[in-house]
Amino acid sequence: MKTNMGVGTDNLGLTNHRIFEILRDGLGSINTKTQNIIDCKGDVLYLWNPVEQNVLILNIKNVKEQNAGGTKYQTLLPSDPPSFAVEALRVNETGTQLALSGPRGAAVLELPRRWGPAGAFFGGKDVVPCRCRTLDERFFVCNPYVGVMRTRWHPGSETDSTLVVLTSENTLRVYETLGGAVSLQRVWALGPTPHGSLSSAPRVPFLVGLGDTAVDFDFTPAELVPLTPQEERAEGSIAGSNSTAIQWPMLVLHGNGDVSKVVGSLKDDSACVVQGPLSMYPPAEDNYGADACSLLVLATVPPVVVIASCDGTLYHCALLPAGDDERGRKSWSQFDSRFSSQSPTVALYVLECVELELGLTLDDEVNSLTCPIHLHRHPVTNDRYLCSHDAGVHSVALPLIPYLEHFVNTDDAFTLLETPSTSLASVAEYVVCTRTSTTETPAPVLGLAFSQNPTVVVVMLLGSGEVLSLPLPTVILPELSSGSNQYQPPPGIEFTSPLKQILKEPFDTRIKNVLKRNSTQPILKLSSGGNPTPRETLELVARTTKTFREEYLLKHKQVREEIERRVRILKALKEHQVREVQALEAEKATLQQTAEKLAEKYEDAKDKQEELSKRAEQVLRIMVQKQPVVSTAEKKLAKDLEEIKERLEQFKKGLAQVQAKQNYHKEQVNEWQAQQRKRDVYLNQTRASTIRSTLVKVTEEIAELVRCVHSVKEDLKM
Repeated sequence: MKTNMGVGTDNLGLTNHRIFEILRDGLGSINTKTQNIIDCKGDVLYLWNPVEQNVLILNIKNVKEQNAGGTKYQTLLPSDPPSFAVEALRVNETGTQLALSGPRGAAVLELPRRWGPAGAFFGGKDVVPCRCRTLDERFFVCNPYVGVMRTRWHPGSETDSTLVVLTSENTLRVYETLGGAVSLQRVWALGPTPHGSLSSAPRVPFLVGLGDTAVDFDFTPAELVPLTPQEERAEGSIAGSNSTAIQWPMLVLHGNGDVSKVVGSLKDDSACVVQGPLSMYPPAEDNYGADACSLLVLATVPPVVVIASCDGTLYHCALLPAGDDERGRKSWSQFDSRFSSQSPTVALYVLECVELELGLTLDDEVNSLTCPIHLHRHPVTNDRYLCSHDAGVHSVALPLIPYLEHFVNTDDAFTLLETPSTSLASVAEYVVCTRTSTTETPAPVLGLAFSQNPTVVVVMLLGSGEVLSLPLPTVILPELSSGSNQYQPPPGIEFTSPLKQILKEPFDTRIKNVLKRNSTQPILKLSSGGNPTPRETLELVARTTKTFREEYLLKHKQVREEIERRVRILKALKEHQVREVQALEAEKATLQQTAEKLAEKYEDAKDKQEELSKRAEQVLRIMVQKQPVVSTAEKKLAKDLEEIKERLEQFKKGLAQVQAKQNYHKEQVNEWQAQQRKRDVYLNQTRASTIRSTLVKVTEEIAELVRCVHSVKEDLKM
C-alpha cells in the first residue's frame, strides 16, 4: 500500500517506489545505528537488502517520468552472500566492483556489464547472478574480536581493484580483487596490536578501551616521490635517471584524536612507514578531543583535514609541511619492532572548531547525545561536505577554502597583501533532524548518496523507512563582516557595474547577507515509535515557531524593508536622472543650433583661408622669381641646359655628315642606273618574226608527236 510520506521532501519521488517498499519491509532486521547501505555512481542507485541478502539497483535517470509507467529495477544476487551484517556499501570509481563491509567482515561483489536500453545491467534482466567473494573469511571467523573499521578503494590502483581494509587490530590489509580469487597483498601495521583486556573473559582490549587503535583513514592527494632501487628495477628504469613515481599517502585517525601519516607502496613488498602522531597547532591539553570517530581529507590546496568526534565537534585542519623542530622526531614502525629513521614531514594546523547540534534540544536542555559521525565528500565541490549521524544530517560549508587556494596561487611578491582572513567561519546547516532530546526511539540515517542528474541531489534513507531526495546547494554565501561596512569580494572577482562601484556592495549580496541565517530549522523526520507528550510537542512547536520567526520571517521583513528603501532610493535617483536628461536634451538642442552656426562660419573661414593661401603662394612665387641671387636649383638647371645645348651642336654636326653621305650615295646610284639603261638589247622586226615562226613549227611538231603517241597507245590498247 502506497503512502504519501515525504511530500515536498522527495524531489525524485523515491519514497513510494517498489524498491524502497521492499527495503522498508526489512528494516526490522537492521541495527538501529547510523549506516550507509546505499550508494550512487553515475545514474545508478545501489541499495543493500538485508533480508534477502542481495543488492537492489535503480536507474534514477528521469525517474520522475518513469514512475508514471512503473520504473523497472534490477536485483543483483550474490553467488556467496556475506554471512556478516552489512553496514556499508561502497562502489569503486569505474563501477565494476562493489565493496560490502560490516563489523565482522568484508566482501566484494563483481558488477555485471551494462548494455541495452538505458544502460541496464546484463541487458535488463530482473535478477542477475553476480560473483561475491568474502575477504579473509577464515581470519575473521578465527579472530572474533577483530572487526572491520573502514574500507576504501585505493585511488592509486591501475585497475581500480585494490581494496584497503582498516581492522580493529591496528592494521591496514590491502586486497587485490581483480581476477579469479581475492588475494591479500600486504598487511601494514599501524601500531601495537591490542592484546589483553580488563576482565578475565576477553571483552575489550586495553588499547581499544584507551582509544589508541585506528578508527578511520583517508587518502591524501597524490605526491611525486623518487623511486626506490627495487621499484627502479621493477620498472626497468635507468639508474641515476631521477625517476619518480606517484604516491598516495594515507592519514589514519586514532580514537584518542591522534593522526598518523602512512606511506606505503603497492609495487614492492617493503613495509609501510608510519609517521606520527602528527603535531597539531596550536597545541591543546585534551589533544582536541579524546573520542574521535571519523576523518575526511578534502582534495584542496593545501589539503584540509576534517576530524569528527562523537560529541558533535568538527575540527578543520590544514595539512602543511612540518617545521624544523618536528623533522627531528622519530616515528614508529611495526616492521620488526624497530624505529624508522624517518620523521614526520607534515603537521596539522587547526583552522577552526565547529560544534554540531545533535538533535533538537527542548526547554534549554544541554545536548548530551553522543554518537558516531560519518563524513561524506561532496561530489562536485571541495568547499562543502555532509555529516550523517543518529540525529540526522548536517551540511558544512567552508568559505575559507577558495581564499586558501587563491593565496597558494599568488606570486611570492604579493603573499603579504593576499594573506587570507581567518575570520571566515564555516557554515553548518542542519538539513534533516531525526531526533530530539526527549525522543527515545532512534531513527538514524541508514544511507546517504549523491545523485548528479542534473543537479546535485542528496538521497537519504532514514531508519523510519522514509526516503528524502533534496537538492544540495553548492554556492556558499559570503560572510558579512561586522567590523567594516565595506564589502570585500572573493579574490579574483571584480565589480564592473558603475552602480556597484558607487555602492561598494552589490544589492544581491546585501540581500544574501540579510537572509543568511545563524541557525536553521531542519526537516523533522522523527521515529513513528516515539510518543511525545503534549508539553514536548508544544515546546517543539514553540522552538520551530521561534526559529521561523527570528531566522526566516524577521529576515524576510528586513529584506522587504531593504527592498523598499532601495526602491525609494532608485525612484529618487530616477527622478533626478529624468530631470538631468531633460536638461541635457535642452542643452543638446542649444548645442545643435550653435554647432550649425559654427559650421557655417567654419565653411566661410575655410574658403577665405584657401583664397589667402593661393594669394600667398603667388606672392611667394613672384618674390622668388624677382630675387637677384640665383638659387642652387636654378644653377643646376642652367648647367643642365648648357650640357643639352652642347649635345645639340654635336648632333647637328653629325646630322650634316649623314646628309652629305646620303647625297653622295644618291649620286652614285643615279650614275649606275644610267649605265644599266645603256646596256639594254633591243630585237628588230626581222629577228622577232624569225623567232616567232620557229616557235610555231616546234609547237606543231610537238602536237604531231602527241597524236602519234596516242595512236600507238590505242593500237597497243594501253
